[in-house]
Amino acid sequence: MEISLRNPSSAWATAAVVLLAAVSILVYRIIRLRKSLKDKEKKGFRGYSAMWIASGLPSYKRRLVLYILLKIIGIAGLVTSLLAAAYLMGRPSYNKKIDAGVKRRDIYLCLDVSYSLYDLNADFVENLEDVVRGLEGDRVGISIFNTSTVEYMPLTTDMDFAIEKLKNLEEYFVLQREYMHFKDQNHIEDMTDDEFLKFLEALPDDEYDEFAAMVYKLDLIDKPVTLDNDTRGSSLIGEGLASCLFNFPYLEDSERTRVIIMVTDNAQAENKPPAVELAEAAKMCKNNNVAVFGIFPPKEALRDLRPEQNFDNLSSDMRQNIRKTGGEFYIVGSDFDTESIISQIQSHEAMQVDEVSVSRMTDDPGRAIMICIFGLVLFVIAKGAGT
Repeated sequence: MEISLRNPSSAWATAAVVLLAAVSILVYRIIRLRKSLKDKEKKGFRGYSAMWIASGLPSYKRRLVLYILLKIIGIAGLVTSLLAAAYLMGRPSYNKKIDAGVKRRDIYLCLDVSYSLYDLNADFVENLEDVVRGLEGDRVGISIFNTSTVEYMPLTTDMDFAIEKLKNLEEYFVLQREYMHFKDQNHIEDMTDDEFLKFLEALPDDEYDEFAAMVYKLDLIDKPVTLDNDTRGSSLIGEGLASCLFNFPYLEDSERTRVIIMVTDNAQAENKPPAVELAEAAKMCKNNNVAVFGIFPPKEALRDLRPEQNFDNLSSDMRQNIRKTGGEFYIVGSDFDTESIISQIQSHEAMQVDEVSVSRMTDDPGRAIMICIFGLVLFVIAKGAGT
């Protein structure tokens, strides 16, 4: 492990100051010694004879040697500590290779947010949270569609953020449910525009404010995904899947493994032919090596919500096109089998596993701090022992 300094100029500047101070102190001590009493002056000093006698004693000599040794240790400890501190000023670091995890796949959740699924989407998203929690190490994004498509969340490895965005969508779908129940209870669908305005004017202030707040929150998502819906219709399945496909970055990079988990009832309500049908979008996914996993509502739920739609035809068409991509098709039962979906995604034979590592400069102050502390301890011991 090679250690380098991030701020070498700071280290050298601090070391120079320390060395300059040490040299200055040394020069000062030498000059001071030269100015000490001369031998002939010492003879005039009354205590000179006693000092001369004491200096010949073995115990005095031992103490003198100890004194000089402690002096040297104290100075060495202080200089060592200061030089270690100068080294720390340079921020000693090393280049550390960090395993950023195994990035298995890029996965988009492609969600049909049309109101035909209002009574199911909240439950779908709640269960998709469990699916996302099981995809640790993958990159996850969210694409939502109705008449038009919005990339609700770009690809990210931050699963906590992905869960937060799904919870926001769950709140939106709960509002969808409340809005539809409000319309059904008050038979708003049967009202003319004038009748509806009069109905709103007759609402108590608190109920009106609550309804207005609900519509405002719904519009934050409804408006972007329903551009030109009067002309084009709603729940354009093929366009939703194709748009989600082209959200993947560098789609031509075949080395990356890509997956789409699509939730829809496949009940397209177009007013004119869409730009891309489901079969065409599935073919695009297959040509770009993107496996699609389809999640379809249960028969009872579809019959209650869209009695005019044929469950067998819609589910069969979606299953056929989804499986062409190499993915799997699921009809949700009372028990949303998230473990099976995760297992299928993780074990799919076309999927590759690429090890991703990154290099980062990491501070390594530990040894320098220990040396600094050791030097200070030596200095304190030397001073405490009589220097």
